[in-house]
Amino acid sequence: MPHDPKLKVIAHRAKQPMAHVVAVWTCLLDAASQHRARGTVEVDAEQIAIMQDIETEAVQAIIAAMYTKGMLDEQNRLTAWDKRQHTTSAERMARHRDKKKRDVTASDAATKKVTGGDAKKRKNAPDTDNRLQTTDSDTEVQKAEAESQKNKKTDSNSKNRARAEGEREREKTKSLPDEIAEQMLQIWNAEVQSKLTKGQSARITPKRKQQMAERWRQDFQQDIRAWRYFCEVIGSSDFCLGKVAGKDWTIDLGWSVESSEHVAKILEGGFSGGNHPPKPAACDVPGLQQAWDAVLDAFQQKHGKAPCRSWLASTSVTGLRGNTVIIRCPSSFVCQWITQHYLPDLTRWWRTATEGGAAVASVELIAEGRL
Repeated sequence: MPHDPKLKVIAHRAKQPMAHVVAVWTCLLDAASQHRARGTVEVDAEQIAIMQDIETEAVQAIIAAMYTKGMLDEQNRLTAWDKRQHTTSAERMARHRDKKKRDVTASDAATKKVTGGDAKKRKNAPDTDNRLQTTDSDTEVQKAEAESQKNKKTDSNSKNRARAEGEREREKTKSLPDEIAEQMLQIWNAEVQSKLTKGQSARITPKRKQQMAERWRQDFQQDIRAWRYFCEVIGSSDFCLGKVAGKDWTIDLGWSVESSEHVAKILEGGFSGGNHPPKPAACDVPGLQQAWDAVLDAFQQKHGKAPCRSWLASTSVTGLRGNTVIIRCPSSFVCQWITQHYLPDLTRWWRTATEGGAAVASVELIAEGRL
């Protein structure tokens, strides 16, 4: 692995030390071997960064380079996983059975050797002694084999328990980043809590944070805009806000994130009669909405869904200055990465998508917080 030329390419693309690339790749291989669908990983750059003592942005750059290099596909599966499995499960089982046969044969041979030696001694011994010696020898062999089988079962059960415990521990480590939790809380307080209890804010308890983390991954696909829309739906529901006569109930943050079932009921209109607020536009400039959709579609066709999801999902089109479209990025790192790897493509696609209309000639990327 330390001499793998592909990893050297990844290090060059991501501008990271080879040691960091090897560490990240090892973590991905380990995660793929532990996953229920072996060969597939749940990419968690922050967790890898913490475990390997590497900056999160460095891990993100390495993983992004692995996507573009084709080491990871759109389904987060290691593309060369099957090639790395030198035997199938059937072949491994056949080899295991063959080994057991050899062990039994060797044990029988040892038993026969002992029995043969005993037979020579029994020539001059009384018949009663012969029977006793044979019985004792057979009993000892049987006891040894039974103990061996018992130990094998015990070891197997211990390994299974350890593996299950490891899975539980890994699930616990998938915690919600503090900055995401704080952002989700601010949106909740602005869209919902301010309408429930003016002057008071909701709080995040350890249990709520764990539930928010599960909903963030499972129901909102780690998209803060999806969470904002969810809160807007709740904030527009008279039932959820306790404004329906005869219904002595109001929603709270804990109930809303308790389960996927609650999220589904809210989004399906179960508490608002289907009168949802309109979904937020994909960009802040309505006149550029269709062009932005076309650019995203072209990006996915060339670079794949995974890179598009990784680098563009958190960006937003904020304006048009002359014939330059302005795209805001969540951080300087994302801004620099898109500029270095995708800006020429984005510019070309924007020009094509706006031909005959508000023609775009160039693209400007700005980091969050800049004016």
